[in-house]
Amino acid sequence: MHRFFAFRKNGTIELFDEDKKHFKVLRIEKNELLELVIEDKIYEAKFTGQNFELLEEKTKPPDVKIYANVCIPIKLQTLETIIDYAVQGGVFEITPVFCKRSFQDSSKLLEKYQRLQKILKEAIKQSRPSFLPKLNYPISLKDITLQGYGIVFDSFEKPKNDLLKDNKYTLVFGPEGGLSKEEVEFLKALGFNTHSLGDNILREELAVFAGIFMIRCKF
Repeated sequence: MHRFFAFRKNGTIELFDEDKKHFKVLRIEKNELLELVIEDKIYEAKFTGQNFELLEEKTKPPDVKIYANVCIPIKLQTLETIIDYAVQGGVFEITPVFCKRSFQDSSKLLEKYQRLQKILKEAIKQSRPSFLPKLNYPISLKDITLQGYGIVFDSFEKPKNDLLKDNKYTLVFGPEGGLSKEEVEFLKALGFNTHSLGDNILREELAVFAGIFMIRCKF
């Protein structure tokens, strides 16, 4: 079943321009079922030939909420891949983070924010989660807040199998080169636990997917 983003206008439901193009390419037929994302809700709908009939709301909160704090990679294009992978993995919220070894130009990142939102929407359409993941504005590492069980994925840690079961996880993924010792100690003081994804050093985009998916599969 295909998913599209739409909005209400004068008693009807209209697709956003980019979704209109996709809709035409797919040649959706009359009475075909599809999914529509309207504001913050997901609906199963039927195409009537001229408009859409909403059949039922399908929004469902995740069994576990994963808040991913991702240190911004030096190559901003990598952040697009990270957002895509995070949504596919099952993330609830994604927050880009400035740290010692991350990308530093906040104004340039904000210029790219609409592009990142577009990547998020495309990932939501492709992976079709039952909820709508959120992309937050970037923050500094010192502004990270802990919700539920906190994990800092640190390549210098030994692999552990002692993850506590919770319904919320706050994850922190360091940049290429890792977090500094001072940053790790700061996060540990907030209540975060350090964990490793194994012996191999992963690229940040793969580490994000692996960390999120590991929790989704485990619990």
